Amino acid sequence: MPRKALTDDQRRARRATLLQAAQALYRQSGQLPTVAQIAETAGVAKGSVYLSFRTKEAIFIALLEDSFERLLFGLTPLLRALPSEPVAAAGHIAPALSDYLAEQRELLSLAGMGNAVLEQNLPLAEMLAFKRRLAQGLAQAGALLEARAPQLLGRGAAFLLQTWGLCVGLWQALDAHPGLAALRDEPDLTILRLDFRTELRHALYAMWLGALMGSQPVLPDFIE
Repeated sequence: MPRKALTDDQRRARRATLLQAAQALYRQSGQLPTVAQIAETAGVAKGSVYLSFRTKEAIFIALLEDSFERLLFGLTPLLRALPSEPVAAAGHIAPALSDYLAEQRELLSLAGMGNAVLEQNLPLAEMLAFKRRLAQGLAQAGALLEARAPQLLGRGAAFLLQTWGLCVGLWQALDAHPGLAALRDEPDLTILRLDFRTELRHALYAMWLGALMGSQPVLPDFIE
């Protein structure tokens, strides 16, 4: 007897279950689990995974996209409530964003390995679709920022992208892989023991305050 086709709701539910399993495994080990591990954790046959995702990398691009959507969703009310005064605005954004990202280690980790691992093993069409959805979300958030901070008119999305680059870069510099944590106890590596949440808060405050006060350096023509 032929297998009954799944409804759209059933397919969405299966996809969500697989993503939850993949996320749980990734949090446990910090490594991309195999399709077999994901299937076992989700309680489905290995072949069922491929009915929802063509490759293991596609699963983690979906995880990354889901995490970005939650980030942008949480950022939306922050931008809508952004004070007009630069000091207050920087003080509004910096603690909220640093606190959120300090608890979202898998998002930062996946984003950090995006080009090196995920993008190189994902079909171009799937990667392009992911990038387009990400760009759309970034553009919408950028428009909200420009509405509250007209000094960033035409630069809202770009500034948010710069903000994200700062977050990922600082995380990579300070939040070492657990297996390397012991190395940071060396006396000459004190600088690497700085607290990520605290340093991100300081860096975001300085970055946003400078931009909102219009004190960002003017770039020379040859690098514009």
